[in-house]
Amino acid sequence: MDPYLSVYRYQVTATTQLIRSRYSDLAPGQLSEDVYRVAGRVMAVRRHGRIAFAVLDDGYGTIQLMFRYDVLGKERWKLLELLNVGDVIGVEGSPTRSLRGELSLLVRDFRYLAIAWRDYPEKWHGLADADKRYRMRYLDIMLNSDVRKAIISMYRIEKAFRDFLDSEGFVEVHTPKLQPIYGGALARPFKTRIYALDMDAYLSIAPETYLKRLVVANLFKVYEIAVCFRNEDIDAEHYPEFVQIEIYQAFADWEDMMRLVERMVSYAVKQTYGSYRVEVEKEGKGVIDFTPPWSRIGLEEAIEKLGGVKVRGLGYDELVKLAQELGVEVKDPRRGKILEKIFEKVAQPKLRNPTFVTMFPRDISPLARPSRRDPRYAERFEIYVAGLEVGNGYSELNNPVIQYYFFKKEEELRRRAAEKFGEVEAHPMDKDYVRALEYGMPPTAGVGIGIYRLIMALHGLPSIKDVIPFTIVAPEEFETIAEMYPDVLKYYVEKLGLEG
Repeated sequence: MDPYLSVYRYQVTATTQLIRSRYSDLAPGQLSEDVYRVAGRVMAVRRHGRIAFAVLDDGYGTIQLMFRYDVLGKERWKLLELLNVGDVIGVEGSPTRSLRGELSLLVRDFRYLAIAWRDYPEKWHGLADADKRYRMRYLDIMLNSDVRKAIISMYRIEKAFRDFLDSEGFVEVHTPKLQPIYGGALARPFKTRIYALDMDAYLSIAPETYLKRLVVANLFKVYEIAVCFRNEDIDAEHYPEFVQIEIYQAFADWEDMMRLVERMVSYAVKQTYGSYRVEVEKEGKGVIDFTPPWSRIGLEEAIEKLGGVKVRGLGYDELVKLAQELGVEVKDPRRGKILEKIFEKVAQPKLRNPTFVTMFPRDISPLARPSRRDPRYAERFEIYVAGLEVGNGYSELNNPVIQYYFFKKEEELRRRAAEKFGEVEAHPMDKDYVRALEYGMPPTAGVGIGIYRLIMALHGLPSIKDVIPFTIVAPEEFETIAEMYPDVLKYYVEKLGLEG
């Protein structure tokens, strides 16, 4: 009964979810006459003489399997003795409830569909060796239910975003991931080479400038769920490759975009979790309430009100001194960057429910429109959930002359800061983007929301790596089963007629 020689498919007729919903009223000891075929991975095995139990995970849920010698017969029972945790099997059986009250499937027949050649760890959940978890991510997702639930929720959130935006008349597009000039955010890019064109290129750090080119092209409502790359630190909240949704709406400003974000994210949360109020599963994390409208607070107001630190009216040197007293590292000549760093230190951790933080300094917002009330600030907001920044949006700068001026200021900043601070985050000059604006971009609002961080917050997970299906790890040396057991390799090559 070698599955690698004889089994190419298995006809499944039910899921564990269906069986659990349909037979929830079975009494202890009661056996249904209905017969179903279910397939999945064995997650646990217990043997008690001529009866055995296993837990089967079919991707929809789990169910207990009950094996009895008198039902299976001698030959099938001998095969059952080979069953290990990790094996993939198909079973045919009838719903029943054990005498202890556990809904089960009494197995009448079964087949091995794939076998676990390696032993499974006994205690994977809570494993302290993070390298092992991220190296063998397929085991982590399989055995760590917190991680698996978060990853499933992430894709359901993405679907809900699409459903909402499509119903609002937005069009989803794909922008280039190889770009001649990186832009749309302040970040260090990954650099590569296109040999066919004999030119350098950069991996996209954000789709923003291309999406706004599409607004110029009369796609007045446009969005992308985009993979982005930033060649920066790896820590609990940052990873070089991540997914965000960026949305642009013409004839709108930042107030319109904040209302759209409220509606969209609240809708997606309710669709995915069944309520605006999400009980974070990790112990002690409590509830996050996405019920609109969300709170709003200015950046400097948040520093003073939540952090208890006075900053309004302070000059650059005074802010540098204050930052040093607070233990905030200063490596930037911009007043706004120091304010942002102080906010991250004293106020950000206290923002639990979804909150819009508004009125960011203009000197750290080169793509945003200056505030109509005070040009020292930009009409820009950031979104915070459970102490994490999950989004950034603004009234888009659509004046090509001022956009060119701001890009030139960014170039000057890079040169001026190089001697004192080394490399600083600055937006490069993108003359083609400026030229696109010269053809006329209407008043527009935009936002980018980091989907990984949003899921981190909703599930109370400590690291962004926990919600990324696969992360980069250094290669390791190990032997495959074929290398450890060359006779097994020879057996299959001969059996399958692969020689020559």
